[in-house]
Amino acid sequence: MGIARDSPPHHAHKCAIVEPVDSLTKPTVSQVQLEAICREYLGSKLQSAVELKDGWFNAAFLLTDVYGQEAVLKIAPLDTTRVLRYEKALMHAEVTSMRMVRERTTVPVPEILSYDTTRGMADSDLFLAEKLPGMPLDRARPLMTQDAQDAVDLQVGVHLRMLHSLHGCGHGVFNEPAHATWRDAFLTMMDWLGHDASDMNVELPEGVFEAGDHLLWALDEAKTPSFLHWDMWDGNIFVDPQKATVTGYIDFERCMWGDPIIEANYAGPRPAFLKGYASDILSRPGARESRLLYDLYLHLILVIESHFRGYPLEHEAWGRGKLYETLQAIQTGC
Repeated sequence: MGIARDSPPHHAHKCAIVEPVDSLTKPTVSQVQLEAICREYLGSKLQSAVELKDGWFNAAFLLTDVYGQEAVLKIAPLDTTRVLRYEKALMHAEVTSMRMVRERTTVPVPEILSYDTTRGMADSDLFLAEKLPGMPLDRARPLMTQDAQDAVDLQVGVHLRMLHSLHGCGHGVFNEPAHATWRDAFLTMMDWLGHDASDMNVELPEGVFEAGDHLLWALDEAKTPSFLHWDMWDGNIFVDPQKATVTGYIDFERCMWGDPIIEANYAGPRPAFLKGYASDILSRPGARESRLLYDLYLHLILVIESHFRGYPLEHEAWGRGKLYETLQAIQTGC
């Protein structure tokens, strides 16, 4: 199960950089701790622990006990680790949202086996989840026919529509849906990013946070706070490539309540996905303008988070390239 992938820096158009990198947010976990966690939560002796290095935020391992039982362990950053403001208590958001999805929809999501906030087994929060069958869609696509890919994309559309049918009491990040309107929530999220950049002395283009102000009207078209995965790129979708079926979705930690058009799937949507979603949401007034604002937000994160994570310089350079492309699109209206 890729519940540990945490995905490379978010969403569909991030795929230019897919190799795992070291991140300052990942806590160090000893073999002794892994053995103790296996005994405590799986009730047996640890046979093997394989670090899942695809993740970019949490430490994660595939644990296998002496009876062959497998589970994915995810350990959050230490409390002393600097993270972006929107990343506070991401593990709580992930566990709570996954349990909600399992209870209220038929969307396939891994079962949470244990969730521990006592810090008895590690120095930060952790959870164990079932290992999903299948493989990530980004790795499966080259093995699949176009018809098989279309069948999977259609299922993704159906499932995402189910997630969006869950409505919250307000707009905003999952843990704090405190805003009456999506526009207010989005402006708060952008404001947080501005403070994050200032905290780390990140140099950004002048006026970048105001570049899309003339497009903010478009956000008022999003009236209902829908449940949003916000990171449903192919690496977070598990499939059986032989059967062309979705076996589950992972990495709900960055979920929020707001406008469905912010989802990764609407960055160049596939026709089969749109058929499965069964709603012409992109014909909504301001849909294109909204996407430009969401790209601006995402690409600002790509640049700013590099300073928090200690990513290689080439990663930040790639993020800046995406940011400049988005700024140009906003300025030219293209």
